Amino acid sequence: MEYKKFLLFGDSITEFAFNTRPIEDDKDQYALGAALVNEYTRKMDILQRGFKGYTSRWALKVLPKILHNESNIVMATIFFGANDACSAGPQCVPLSEFVDNIGQMVSAMKAHHVLPIIVGPGLVDREKWEKAKVDETALGYLRTNENFTVYSDALAKLADDEKIPFVNLNKAFREMDGDAWKNLLTDGLHFSGEGYKIFHDKLIEAIEAHYPQYHPENMEYKLTDWRDVLDDGSNIMS
Repeated sequence: MEYKKFLLFGDSITEFAFNTRPIEDDKDQYALGAALVNEYTRKMDILQRGFKGYTSRWALKVLPKILHNESNIVMATIFFGANDACSAGPQCVPLSEFVDNIGQMVSAMKAHHVLPIIVGPGLVDREKWEKAKVDETALGYLRTNENFTVYSDALAKLADDEKIPFVNLNKAFREMDGDAWKNLLTDGLHFSGEGYKIFHDKLIEAIEAHYPQYHPENMEYKLTDWRDVLDDGSNIMS
């Protein structure tokens, strides 16, 4: 009955991965976390460790504690950048440090026999986000698609150098027709159900291509199906 674990490690976009109603008083939306739990039911546990507002600098201090306290993690996402790529302020992490931080996370995971998956930042709808963050905008704490792309491209190179998968949400979002990508965001930065669905699909594609043994279709379904269980239950664990 020991289950392997799939760690989701990231900032607010990871923290909100189970939120089916990201917009209050609106209809329920697709949730990445719930979708993964459903797909991996009786196969692998989904361990969510998302931290709203965190950067790679702060997350680097958190990851060792997670790896020390959680047993049997075999695969993990590393999803930071939407905060690090801010132009100024306490969340701003320069590109060179950002890449080094993510590289250290990859090394830590590999040392614990965890298979890493790097996820890059998507896009930001500045008009919507800055309207909601007037005070931060006035201080020059800006997020731009140009910088998101720079940070995403740097992660793509790191993943290639480390020979691990990279989920390129920046590219996936840009492939939407016209301004349709804006529907992938709720407040201009965080993902809507549509955004999480794209995240999910690209993540599963990466797992299938790089870690097929942990694709949900390839994992063992734990315990005997109820239709095959003998009346006395004697074959349940067989």
